[in-house]
Amino acid sequence: MASLHVKINNIWQDLHSSEGMPALDVVRGELGLTSTKEGCREGDCGACAVLVGEQVGDMVRYRAVPSCLLALGELRGKHLVTLEGLVEGAKDGLTPVMRAFLDENASQCGFCTPGFIIALTSWLAEPQVPDLAGALRAIDGNLCRCTGYGAIRRAAALLVERFKDLPLESGARLKTLVEAQVLPPSVLEFMAESAGKPEADSVSRKISGNAPARGGNADNAVPVAVVGGGTDYYVRNPDPEEGFSPFLTRMLPEFGQIRYVSDREDRWLEVGAAVTVRDFFSSHVVRHEVPGIERFETMFASTLIRNLATVGGNIVNASPVADITSMLLALGARLVIVPEADAGNKNTPLRLCPLERFFLGYKKLNLGPGEVLKAVWIPVLADPSSRKFSFEKASKRRNLDIAAVNTAISFRIDKGRFRDVRISLGGVAPVPLLGIGAQEVLEGAPCDVSDKKSLAGLAKNAARRAESAISPISDVRGSSDYRRRMVHQLMLAHFIRLFETSGVAEELFP
Repeated sequence: MASLHVKINNIWQDLHSSEGMPALDVVRGELGLTSTKEGCREGDCGACAVLVGEQVGDMVRYRAVPSCLLALGELRGKHLVTLEGLVEGAKDGLTPVMRAFLDENASQCGFCTPGFIIALTSWLAEPQVPDLAGALRAIDGNLCRCTGYGAIRRAAALLVERFKDLPLESGARLKTLVEAQVLPPSVLEFMAESAGKPEADSVSRKISGNAPARGGNADNAVPVAVVGGGTDYYVRNPDPEEGFSPFLTRMLPEFGQIRYVSDREDRWLEVGAAVTVRDFFSSHVVRHEVPGIERFETMFASTLIRNLATVGGNIVNASPVADITSMLLALGARLVIVPEADAGNKNTPLRLCPLERFFLGYKKLNLGPGEVLKAVWIPVLADPSSRKFSFEKASKRRNLDIAAVNTAISFRIDKGRFRDVRISLGGVAPVPLLGIGAQEVLEGAPCDVSDKKSLAGLAKNAARRAESAISPISDVRGSSDYRRRMVHQLMLAHFIRLFETSGVAEELFP
């Protein structure tokens, strides 16, 4: 069993548990750091949140993640901070975040409190101007059953006021937070230890699952599990077998890049399969190529989950209603597939697969033996500002819920007409679909933003075609009739969102 060299609070330690063990079990069981609580074990409550520091490019970044869904192997070479580690160096045993909770009586039974403290500390550590909306987003994955949230909100407001003038440069911000005793001195130690070290060398490149199968020969080989962020895998497999050592895509730098690539005459934006959902939406390059996509980030789970979940994981999970899949399908994405055994080799031959051809049936993928998804290619337009994009979903809860139905649309307007229209429909079939009929209604049609009647007519026709082309099933998230009706309504919602000032909303819903 491989040894994992991890900085635990203020000490570098060698951990000998399996790389696929949920970090929560090691933190509480092997390390005895019991301030980290075991709650739902599905990443929904935030009680088990820990702070993980890592080198990203030329800076060190700290983010909160749910340890129940975090593979231990992902901590190799990184800095794990628990509540016990946060108070190291705090003069009265309380950090300013803890003090704010105490002053506002924001803790009652206290079971959830460590997770809230970690999440708010992570928020302060991120290079952004602190505001109350950001603080509340940071704790959108933390649940409290005792106090209600008024006191927690007031505690967050205290922190906003106190730390409103933090530096925006990452290194200076972390140093300021250490001086203010929000973060422990071990953060500065880790920054010094990581300085000048290339990102690819900051962790071991050895991955235990770095082969397509285990066993004496091909006939008795056991397939290796491929894990992205673990936010789906560990929900389904909360107690993996001893010795479980998956292929961890997030430990390969090549899987975590966002960059431009060229293929013959076409240009693409490559998003690595291991790029987290949080980094996907916050990427300036992604936002440049898909204007407005950032507004849909909070529709995907919670901040804690987005800090861990990956773009590739959301795709290969093969849910018919996966949010990232729906968005990428509308954007005309292609998948980059490589042999798993040579996944880290830059010269490895790759196979390109249009996203709509990747799903062969319910939970069946167009992946051959030993293949793994390495990246996603999004087509680059000559004028990115001409791309219009919208995403909508219907779920029982407004946020933090799996959709019953989702849909996305992408198109550009050229010489007053709809061009390159793509519409995705999720939750209406065993696999995500393209709304071919609705696309045909819009492709080449006049797009006059001053003619609200014409726009409303197009919206209604596209909605009818989309609704009539599907035969969804009924399940716990919605009946067949509900899904059909929601596809219709969400298509109208796209037009209202994308033509907000045209008056089309009033025309559709007088």
